[in-house]
Amino acid sequence: YQKEGLGWLHFLRDFGLGGCLADDMGLGKTVQVLALLEARRLRRLKKGEERRPSLVIVPKSLIFNWIDEAARFAPKLRIHNFTGVERELPEPSEYDVLLTTYATMRIEILQLSKLRFDYAILDEATAIKNGTALAAKASRLLVADHRLAMTGTPVENHLGELWSLFEFLNPGMLGASAAFQAFSRKSAGENGSIEMLAHALRPYLLRRTKEQVLTELPEKMEQTIHC
Repeated sequence: YQKEGLGWLHFLRDFGLGGCLADDMGLGKTVQVLALLEARRLRRLKKGEERRPSLVIVPKSLIFNWIDEAARFAPKLRIHNFTGVERELPEPSEYDVLLTTYATMRIEILQLSKLRFDYAILDEATAIKNGTALAAKASRLLVADHRLAMTGTPVENHLGELWSLFEFLNPGMLGASAAFQAFSRKSAGENGSIEMLAHALRPYLLRRTKEQVLTELPEKMEQTIHC
């Protein structure tokens, strides 16, 4: 299922679409995206394409998880940790992936918006579910050839959160915010409208649950840590 997920990510890129990888927590969204970024690195090496880096934005608590996962699964990817008080932004040729947090992205958006990235990727993308929040507005200013979101919960509270997510992924796709908010309120009790929206968005969302891929999962590992 992870290979299929990687193939879907390549499909999005080939057709110039932004998409949301919404697999259940624990199914390896980070690994699939790292495989995509490694494939981009290898392609640039073989084809001599311009080496634009990618930008990955994550919650602060996941910074070191991303660094560890990259070291394990894609050790040749050059990851630059753009966080902390003494953060520095090197030349784009010096890294493959710029890793930062939503807070730093918001603070440094004037500097980041001047760069052109290969991919702009949001992990735990519910951080921009409020379309009027500064983080959501800042994310829409990023310049990238491809856009990707990762979250196990594309909708947490109401359909209006989809607008903010897709305004980042495919700007203008769901129309104006006010119009979509009105549609989502009107459609709340209409199964037909909800099904129509789900059908329209299906190519841009990939979600697998643990139950769907149970036969492909490794044996459960338990670890007891004494504190």
